[in-house]
Amino acid sequence: MAPHICVVGAGVSGLRCATVLLENHCDVTIIEARSRIGGRVCSMYCIYRSSRVDVLADCPNGSTGSNPIVDLAKETGTPLHRWNENTLLVDSGGSLLATSKANNALKQVWEVLEAAMEHSKSCSEHIDSATSLYSYFETWCDRAICDSKMTQREAALVLAMSQMWGAYVGDRVELQSLKYFFLEDCIEGEDCFIPTNYEKIMARISAIPLAQAHVQLNTIMTCLEAPEDGQYPVCLTTSDGKKQLFDDVVLTTPLGWLKQHKESIRPLHPRIASAIESMSFGRLEKVLIEFPSAFWAPAEVGSASGPDGTVSFVHWLSPSYATTTNPRRWRLECVSFHAFPEPYRRNILLFYTFGDCSTHITTSIRELQGKARHQWLQEFFEPYYSKLPGYSKTYAPLRFLATEWGNDEFAGNGSYSNFQVGMTDAAGDVETMRHGMLGQHIWFAGEHTAPFDGLGTVAGAYTSGEEVAKRIVNSKQHIGVNMGISCL
Repeated sequence: MAPHICVVGAGVSGLRCATVLLENHCDVTIIEARSRIGGRVCSMYCIYRSSRVDVLADCPNGSTGSNPIVDLAKETGTPLHRWNENTLLVDSGGSLLATSKANNALKQVWEVLEAAMEHSKSCSEHIDSATSLYSYFETWCDRAICDSKMTQREAALVLAMSQMWGAYVGDRVELQSLKYFFLEDCIEGEDCFIPTNYEKIMARISAIPLAQAHVQLNTIMTCLEAPEDGQYPVCLTTSDGKKQLFDDVVLTTPLGWLKQHKESIRPLHPRIASAIESMSFGRLEKVLIEFPSAFWAPAEVGSASGPDGTVSFVHWLSPSYATTTNPRRWRLECVSFHAFPEPYRRNILLFYTFGDCSTHITTSIRELQGKARHQWLQEFFEPYYSKLPGYSKTYAPLRFLATEWGNDEFAGNGSYSNFQVGMTDAAGDVETMRHGMLGQHIWFAGEHTAPFDGLGTVAGAYTSGEEVAKRIVNSKQHIGVNMGISCL
């Protein structure tokens, strides 16, 4: 009889795990709390050209090397866009800096990040766990000033721009561990962006599970019990009181969800409980703003090839001019969808928020709908987009689309894993989660258990699901279960 495996969660990791198990003749049941598959890869409707845009996973992270999401994009005809580095930078007083200064500051920030990454890789064991990435920026800038390679004003700008790292990991650069910064190193290659959505990629990833697995949507796991002696079966209880028995269970739930529901896994190995508690996750949100026209883009920018002069990024340094709506002076940044080549170009700015700013937004709009929601978002963001060149009141936003992962219990009330100051064994925590509880037939998968070069990414989630499925198949083969093993 084929082993009966349960996969909890129908996101990228769960779907890939189910596919590999099904290809190796397992009987697979997928339990998903939502009414849809996809997890944190989902789309929201944008009326502009009747298109859909993804609300979390838009960056496959790396265009060379072994990246399964980039490979799937190419196989399915999903377009990939590579940003130029042209940047608009608005200072704390609301004035635009010269483009050359903005681009140079961005270049210097990336130089420091690269140096910090190499330092973390080579000296991690000697770095104090309380040392932050921001501390490295301060030391680097002080040294550059002493060596007359940078003025005080240039150093201040680089330090201010270092806050942009928050949009990558979902929290302040002051919280990013320098000791474990190397775990934020993504798959090698130039970052690329999907200018449409993951629809074709998700169709490919989900095809086999939807056709062959037993998929239970709107089904919430409330308890998972495994015999301590390692004997079968594992009992999974759902919110309707139903109990189901499985040979193995794979939990692909987000890290934030695991933190809130550790007690639902019985028994939970103390080292895994410690890893779940120790690991951190971000608060990354997105707000998409559509305008009647791209007033910030020069009129002459129109070639389908995306000329070098096209603005890709906008950064607003800690603002002193929005004290009513932003008294804590959170800095903001966005990307311009008008930088895409045709036919993907849109009059859209996609804002990334993180940390306390994200929490403030999601808390404020939680109960708002319709005009009230639109008005709140417009009042919060207008001080920023109104500082861009070419703006006038005639370019008032047509609509806002805002994520609310912080309000989503099934997303763990947050975004992807990150590695904050104070962690003492971050790499060991990831490896512990990745190993799972073989003796109790309980496994973990997701971006938080990915290979070190894929942590916190969609590609990492995909790979983690594949790898845990292989380990399950190999464990069955080791104990002599006849599965008709396919090539792995």
